[in-house]
Amino acid sequence: MNEKNLNYLKESLKYLGFGDKLNKDLEENIKEQPKAFKLELIGEFNTGDRKDKVSYAIDFKKSDQSDMYFLNRYQATLRDDDPQKERTHTFYITKNSGITAKEAYNLLSGRAVNKDLNNKEGQPFNAWLQLDLQEKDKNNNFKVKQYHQGYGYDVEMALSKYPIKEMLGEEDRRKLIKSLEKGNITQVTFSREGGEDKMFIAANPQYKTLDLYDHRMEKVFQGVDRKEKQVENKSSEKKESVKQDVDDDGPGKQDKKQSRKKGVGI
Repeated sequence: MNEKNLNYLKESLKYLGFGDKLNKDLEENIKEQPKAFKLELIGEFNTGDRKDKVSYAIDFKKSDQSDMYFLNRYQATLRDDDPQKERTHTFYITKNSGITAKEAYNLLSGRAVNKDLNNKEGQPFNAWLQLDLQEKDKNNNFKVKQYHQGYGYDVEMALSKYPIKEMLGEEDRRKLIKSLEKGNITQVTFSREGGEDKMFIAANPQYKTLDLYDHRMEKVFQGVDRKEKQVENKSSEKKESVKQDVDDDGPGKQDKKQSRKKGVGI
C-alpha cells in the first residue's frame, strides 16, 4: 500500500471538511486495491431551529499506471422528507482543492459561495458561485452561475449599508466577511434606536446586497426583494418567448454582466 498516497488522501478529506471519520474505511479499501470505490457519510447542519441533512458519496479511482488513488469528485444530496424535493449535485476536486462539504450544503440551499478557482488554462480567478436550482445541464447537475470581480459585488460595502454591530471591530468584521464568503447564514446584531435586534444575513451577489432574516429565520422584506421578483418575472416571460422561436436546446441570450466562464466545474 502506498502510505504517501494514503496520507495525501486523508489530508484531502480533512481539507474538504469530512474530518477523519472515513480514514479507517479509506485505508481498508486501498489495501484491497479495487479499481474504484466509494465512501459515504451523512452531515448535519443547523440553520436557526432547522436541522438539515446532507448525504455525501465520495469517489476514489485507482491510477491505470500505478498503485495511487485519486479523489476527483463527490456527490452531495440535500435531504428532504419529500424525495421529490431533494437536491443532488456532483462537485469536482482538482489538486486537493474545491468546494468543501459545508460549502456544498450552502450551495444546495441556494446561497452563494466565494472561491478562488482556476480555469482550464490553469489561470487563477476569484468568483462568487451559485447553483441555478431551476435548471440542470446534460450531466443532471445544476448549472452554475458565476459572478466575477468585474461584476462589482463587494460584500463589505453591502454590509456597511446596515447598522451591524459586528462591523465595528476589526476581528469581528473579518470573521463576518469570511463566514458570508463561505455561503453561511450568519447571525448578527442590528443596532437600532432604543435597543438591539438579532438578525441573520447571507450574501446575495446577484443583486449586490444581503439577504436578511429575522430571529425566526423568516426573510425580511427589502426593496431589492421587489426588484428580484420583477426580474424573475421578466426572465420567465423572456424564456417563454424564446421557447416559441427556437428549439428546446437553443440557448437564449444572457446579460453580459452575468455571463459565465465555460469549462470551470464545481
